[in-house]
Amino acid sequence: MTDSHHDDFGFDGGASGRAEADLQRSSDRYRAALKAGALVLWRADLAGRVRAVLGWEALTGQPDHLALGRASLGRFHPEDRARLDFRGLEHCDSLQVECRVRDAQGHWRWVRARGVLIPKSDGHPAEWVGTLEDMHEERLALERARYLAERDALTGLGSRRTLYEHLHRLRGKDATATVVLIDVDRFKAINDLHGHQIGDRFLVRLAQALVACAPAHAVCARMGGDEFCAVVADAVEARALCARLKTACAAGMTIGPVFCVPDFSAGIADADWTARNPVSTVLRQADLALYSAKAQPGSALQFTPAMQDEADARETLLHALGSACRNDEFFLEYQPIISLDSDSPIAFEALLRWQHPTHGRIEPSVFVPLAEQNGMIGEMGRWVLNRACADLLRAPADLRLAINVSARQLAEPGFAEAAAAIVHAYGLDPARLTLELTESVAVSTVAPGSEVEALRRHGFRLVLDDFGTEYAALSHVSSGLFDGIKLSRDFIADCCTADRAWMVLRHVVNLCDDLGLTVVAEGIETDEELECLRAAGVRLVQGYYYDRPRRLSELCPAPAAVA
Repeated sequence: MTDSHHDDFGFDGGASGRAEADLQRSSDRYRAALKAGALVLWRADLAGRVRAVLGWEALTGQPDHLALGRASLGRFHPEDRARLDFRGLEHCDSLQVECRVRDAQGHWRWVRARGVLIPKSDGHPAEWVGTLEDMHEERLALERARYLAERDALTGLGSRRTLYEHLHRLRGKDATATVVLIDVDRFKAINDLHGHQIGDRFLVRLAQALVACAPAHAVCARMGGDEFCAVVADAVEARALCARLKTACAAGMTIGPVFCVPDFSAGIADADWTARNPVSTVLRQADLALYSAKAQPGSALQFTPAMQDEADARETLLHALGSACRNDEFFLEYQPIISLDSDSPIAFEALLRWQHPTHGRIEPSVFVPLAEQNGMIGEMGRWVLNRACADLLRAPADLRLAINVSARQLAEPGFAEAAAAIVHAYGLDPARLTLELTESVAVSTVAPGSEVEALRRHGFRLVLDDFGTEYAALSHVSSGLFDGIKLSRDFIADCCTADRAWMVLRHVVNLCDDLGLTVVAEGIETDEELECLRAAGVRLVQGYYYDRPRRLSELCPAPAAVA
């Protein structure tokens, strides 16, 4: 049997007259349909020789006759040929294979090959008949979707899903595994100062550094935002990875016009495949270790059971926070702000306290971050403002109070209007209240200025709190948004022990004096600190040196009623 030209696809060449014309028309229709759908019809014998083909040129750009005979197998990708060899397929009567065929430009195109075995009958030998369907774009779309599912679109690292699947494979092999969870320290400052485009490029560079520092067998992934993860063999490899990445970061990174020296915190946890839900457990433990490490930025900590105990305690407090306001477990204490000129208080700072019926006194450094995490900080802030206003009503008319405001409160639309409504409901002048905004607020939330400007319009005084804890804060002193600054305890400690830091303090105080801003130093405890600040020109202070926080009624008795 000889190979047929592609015109012979089973049509009867002996037909004549109208029948022949009908068959020709039918053939033309098939050709048009094949061309429109990029579909190839083929038939082949059991030896694998292609006897006839229609549509090959439309699909590949190559003449149809090149697809005939045994040589046609050579047009397919070497990895796919074994599945397309019809020899030895007598045991099945159909096939479906996704494979690659070379086109006229030498590119591989994905096609779906389908075939059906027609048994021999009435003198006709058995043969295969089938189609080749163009599925190149479909396959590319599928591969792209798979890539996006398995890879982070920005950095090219594995995704969270990739990491989970890898850990499950290691569990199936009972292989050792250690998870390293990495979080960039102060990444938000990079975005705020240089924009998200530089921030994204930084993340790409850090991802490249992570891969370069990790062992060859490690799987690296981006968990989201500025958080990355690597799975290595054991804790020794984990610590070595962190050390190498520290060295790479310490050398600095140049990203366009920006040079930065990044740092990171890391949590490390060993997988225990005997644990319940071991993959989720090891990731949770690494996250808890990271949580502890971020309290000491730049550190890399191994998970310990104590971290789980602390997490359980935080979870208990989170639930307790929900009822604390309603059960009247919160109360306010006040600390005087002293004028060194008169040696008497000019205002009092309101400090929130929590006395839990079971857990006792809980420090603000513990419960305020929890309130920010679970979204309760807004409700808590409104409670503080209401209680401070109620206390102020019972105080002398010239007394002023200072209240702390968190970034989360300022981020709430309408915060300024709500604060003004509370103060006016008590018949008070907003000028008697100073809102202390932390520097982290100033760097991120205050910059847009919408809520801050609204607070100023309502008459509140605003102070930049914790001055000296962020390098970008000085730019906000001259912004016109604030009435004063409050020096952080750490900044004061440096100024009182180092001459250069003291000179910086003196110039900051002079600048504030020139701009008409007040300067308050907090946390004063010793004579030496007081004299150091006095010499630098600071006139307002607060701290245990003068008084501990107490109820306002103890610090400032209500005026006697007029008979």
